[in-house]
Amino acid sequence: MVARNILLRQSELPIYQTFSVPVNWNRQRSMMAKERLHQRDGDGRGNPNTRTCFYKIMLPTNSIHLRIPPAFRKQLLNDQTERATLRSPCGIWDVKLLQENGDIYFAEGWQDFVRHHSLGSAEFLLFNYNGKMSFDVAIFGKNGCARNYESAAKSGQESASSFTSTLPFFRHSIKGCNLGSRSTLLIPKAFSRIHLRPSRQIMILQNAEGISWRASILVTSGKHLSITGGWKAFSDDNLIKKGDVCIFELVEQNTMQVHIFR
Repeated sequence: MVARNILLRQSELPIYQTFSVPVNWNRQRSMMAKERLHQRDGDGRGNPNTRTCFYKIMLPTNSIHLRIPPAFRKQLLNDQTERATLRSPCGIWDVKLLQENGDIYFAEGWQDFVRHHSLGSAEFLLFNYNGKMSFDVAIFGKNGCARNYESAAKSGQESASSFTSTLPFFRHSIKGCNLGSRSTLLIPKAFSRIHLRPSRQIMILQNAEGISWRASILVTSGKHLSITGGWKAFSDDNLIKKGDVCIFELVEQNTMQVHIFR
């Protein structure tokens, strides 16, 4: 009776058709597995198609520090330093890393990144990892669409072109030589001949918030007036980047209001 029951159950089992797997398929499957491993290990990080990445949704608590997801830390084991580089269509930011209780945070410099990009709650950030603690950051608005920084830049330049004032002013499009440790900014002769003394002098630079920086104006070998000492501090503190347009409005004899268009 037992044997018969076993036989009946076996006869009721479904019948599967067997087939042989082509050699080419095995080879293709092996190549696909290697490619997945290649992407996970972060090889070829400069290739946009193979870079590892993570995303974050902006919350109020993220505006001061931003935690890198714990699961992503293994991608950084061979690259960890004290600083990271964040790149966006608006420029490059140097950000200090904070390690606390086993977590890694974007810390000092992150608030500048948030402020410059006007990041708001519920916006979506995608961090593509290039290796060596360098990230390309893509920003998506609440509507799910990527931010259009090209249109924003065009709008800023148009606003600079349409600027008017009853006070003397001049425009300057920021170039690489206007930024960095030995940066200077030449004042157009047509402006300086009429409104400034042809000698060394102190000039106060003010931003839109009314905060002041003390700068020096020197006479160059070509008889130009150039803003030097204090200009670097002003440009750094106000996150001025290459391509920005600055309008220098002479509001008092030794005070310029600087309007920054990005």
